[in-house]
Amino acid sequence: MSQEKQQQERLQEHVSGQANEPMSAPAHALSYADVERELKVDHAVGLTPDEAKIRLGTYGRNEFGETKGVQPLKILIGQIANALTLVLILAMAASFGIRSWIEGGVITAVILLNIVVGFFQEFKAAKTMDSLRSLSSPTAQAIRSGTNQTVVTAEIVPGDVVELKTGPPHRRIPACPQRGRLNLSRRHGSG
Repeated sequence: MSQEKQQQERLQEHVSGQANEPMSAPAHALSYADVERELKVDHAVGLTPDEAKIRLGTYGRNEFGETKGVQPLKILIGQIANALTLVLILAMAASFGIRSWIEGGVITAVILLNIVVGFFQEFKAAKTMDSLRSLSSPTAQAIRSGTNQTVVTAEIVPGDVVELKTGPPHRRIPACPQRGRLNLSRRHGSG
């Protein structure tokens, strides 16, 4: 019972769309100075190696996770074991059980359509994730202890000041606890 209560408390404290430690608002809605303050980082100095190591231990590695590639059979089983599909299978069985062939046939068609559409959508999403995984850069430029350093992207942590070099002009952006989200506020004095 106490474990369930703790989980309920954590869920009530969770801010949707934010992982790890919630910020007062999503990072994109805060000013650059507020993001720096909440992440406890100075954009000119960045994190110290010790602080980066502590945050890596706290938040974990910045990676998608290792997978064995796209697994069609696993996706198909997931579509069949879906709660909605299982309820429809029970309804289909009941319809055929009472010899209501038309309703049973319609429900069967809905089940098959649901499985096929869901399978192709999830298969396409899995292939996209594999493509993204292959496109990700193995290193990033981050400011740590006031110097621009090459850091393995898996070791980028919330609060790291990452230097982006694509697109004019490049900007320094603090990594935030929202995985996959960046605060695109301009650096002080960049116009």
